[in-house]
Amino acid sequence: MEDMNDALRAADRDRDEVLDLLREHYAQGRLTMEEFDERSTAATSARTLGDLRALTADLPVAAAPREPAWSAARMRWIGLAGVAALATVVLAGVAVAGHFKFAFPVWLIVLVAVRRAHGGRRIPRTRRAR
Repeated sequence: MEDMNDALRAADRDRDEVLDLLREHYAQGRLTMEEFDERSTAATSARTLGDLRALTADLPVAAAPREPAWSAARMRWIGLAGVAALATVVLAGVAVAGHFKFAFPVWLIVLVAVRRAHGGRRIPRTRRAR
């Protein structure tokens, strides 16, 4: 039986989700290149949710997402640990030299250097599948 939502108009976000799902199934080998091309073209021109649902009807409900070897959260923690280690080394050097009054400027210089080395950009957040 046809779902009542099948007649609803599809939004760009709906099309993007189906395209992502098709890409994942293609990467896992469930679709050939020709099938992927046909379905991708149909997904970009789909008008209703039913049109989109028909493109994925013969595929498993959810393709298992591939977890990258180093997720963004892990990379942030590693970066934070690296900055903390560098700051500790600098502070230890300042303490050994006996120049505690220079501790704040050294910290500031280290933080600015790390920020510049990173290009002044934040690590982009990844979108989670819903």
